[in-house]
Amino acid sequence: MSIDPTISVVVPTYNCQHLLMTHLRRMQTWLDLIDEVIVVDSRSTDGTLELIRAELRHPRLRIIERDRGLYQSWNEGIAATTGDWVYVSTAGDLITREQLLHLRTVGEALSADVVVSPPDFAHEDEQPHRDLGWPPAKLLAAFGRGEPFVMHPMATQVLAFQFCPQAILGSSASNLYRGAHLRARPFPAEYGVIGDTAWIMRYGHETRLALTPQRGSTFCIHAKESKLTPEQCVELHHRLLKQEVDRLHANQQVGAMLGSFLAEQAVPNRTKELWAEKRRLWHAADNRFTNRTRWLATTSRYLWNRLKSKIMARRHARALRAQPGVFTHLQS
Repeated sequence: MSIDPTISVVVPTYNCQHLLMTHLRRMQTWLDLIDEVIVVDSRSTDGTLELIRAELRHPRLRIIERDRGLYQSWNEGIAATTGDWVYVSTAGDLITREQLLHLRTVGEALSADVVVSPPDFAHEDEQPHRDLGWPPAKLLAAFGRGEPFVMHPMATQVLAFQFCPQAILGSSASNLYRGAHLRARPFPAEYGVIGDTAWIMRYGHETRLALTPQRGSTFCIHAKESKLTPEQCVELHHRLLKQEVDRLHANQQVGAMLGSFLAEQAVPNRTKELWAEKRRLWHAADNRFTNRTRWLATTSRYLWNRLKSKIMARRHARALRAQPGVFTHLQS
């Protein structure tokens, strides 16, 4: 008799009581599939933990209380898991029973380290939100042929840097991670809310990333506690790129194709700088004619650089498709 691979669930929480009733109700539809549940609460003060203790039932439920820290909480919860696969169930983000089983099936069939799926988007009141055009959908359109597929780590590494500062992982609440792979590779915590982006950039060279076109999860759009300015976004992007490239060079983990991509990195970098500048000019308190004239000139340069960035991305996509064995598709 075969035994299905086990799934551990990590539930990181902080003052999210208003999102939890729907979240816990949806979890009940698939909790019987789960081997263990690890809740990591960052000392909530709004009744979050009391609600979890009252409503969440599982024979292997463990609750960890710790100080605040987004990815620090994730990492502590992940380190406590023992399952073959790990699912990170962030408050407000929902997944169906069918999707969880599908992700595990795809991961096992393709010997993947991570299985990524594109989410739908909704507001806190569950009303639909427009699609945000995240990288997973773009990768599926470019390489998927309408089927699940897995990428060679070389492709994972290149695409992780190409889409930076967006994460090719999309939302971790739409994905499934192989337990041993994730426990050995904690999420970087030094980049604020883009630890997912940093994780796949840091470990892409050793990660078999699978994507599936099947949708069965919902990402909740809700107000962020803090928001970066465009200038801060660009500064964070530059810091992330520099530090992760330096790390890979120091460990001799920069593949030939990534090296070729990085040699052209000035174009996408300049595109992001122009994006920040045009937003600054548009929202400037002083809306004099000269500011709007500068905005028009900056926007023109931005659009030209964006076109060059897209042409470069298409060229790299063609180069990836031309290499044998880079993409392995799961035949239906």
